[in-house]
Amino acid sequence: MPKAIVIGSGIAGLASALRIRKLGYEVDVFEKNSYPGGKLHAISQDGYRFDLGPSLFTMPQFVEEIFQLYKLDPALYFQYSRKDTVCNYFWTDGSRFSVNADQDLFVKEAADFFGESQTNIKAYLRRNRKKYELTAGIFLENSLHKLKTYLSAETIKAMLQLHSLDLMQSLNDVNKKNFRNPKLVQLFNRYATYNGSSPYQTPGIMSLIPHLEMHYGTFIPKGGMHRISMSLFELAEDQGICFHFNEKVDEIVLEDGKAKGVTTSKTNYSADIVVSNMDIYPTYKRLLPELKPPTKTLQQERSSSALIFYWGIKGTFKDLDLHNIFFSDDYEGEFK
Repeated sequence: MPKAIVIGSGIAGLASALRIRKLGYEVDVFEKNSYPGGKLHAISQDGYRFDLGPSLFTMPQFVEEIFQLYKLDPALYFQYSRKDTVCNYFWTDGSRFSVNADQDLFVKEAADFFGESQTNIKAYLRRNRKKYELTAGIFLENSLHKLKTYLSAETIKAMLQLHSLDLMQSLNDVNKKNFRNPKLVQLFNRYATYNGSSPYQTPGIMSLIPHLEMHYGTFIPKGGMHRISMSLFELAEDQGICFHFNEKVDEIVLEDGKAKGVTTSKTNYSADIVVSNMDIYPTYKRLLPELKPPTKTLQQERSSSALIFYWGIKGTFKDLDLHNIFFSDDYEGEFK
């Protein structure tokens, strides 16, 4: 049986290990921590439990797809429910707006609150949907490293409609062109932060992101966000994938320019393929020191960072839901 090594047991590492296992490989996953999940895990302290890392869950079908590969009912491992409220927004003047998961209700409520026409809001959401439908099959569901992706009918269709993707305008420009109310512009601008971008720099195609929330919805896993990674870990163990916790990978072993194994803090392991779930920068800088790195890729501008607090608070707040955004008066200044 051919062998594969996956470096890191974050959610992408777990998903990769399961897909590779399904192809008939013997799979070993190496993890420097004592637990699986990477950034997506949980801690308990003083009677509180905190989900660490990602807090927003959309597109659950891509999690379910992993279980369906093995002809298993995802609900045996993983359960979730759809949220009625997508997100609450708060401004410094004391105003607040809740995005309803029912898109028709959202349009009506947004038109009333922001003083925009329902027709205008619906048209904006339709354009977002079109952007998503034109590009999802290219960027989300296929590899950008395969020539056939660029030669597909789907890609050609998208190329013929480049004008509708708003690639030459910033997200802020697109939103200001569509709406008069600066608060509604700010609400839709904030989606740039989903990939660490600034709405004043990222292209207008990013307006497809709210389509995921406002059309498909947002969800909450039963047991918390870390159940996503834990359910994949449980499936991986059931499928015979071997995990090596507390074993840091120091280097990817190369032979004739090809990955042939890894050196860890304990010993050497050989494999037919090696997959790194580490970020690309440390993968090249730490694990592949003798390989010429892709300089242009590694020198790209870094995305914005986040400062996260985990607070255990006594009591509840009726005005808050799972997702809440508090806007400042100088939103543009936050990105300088």
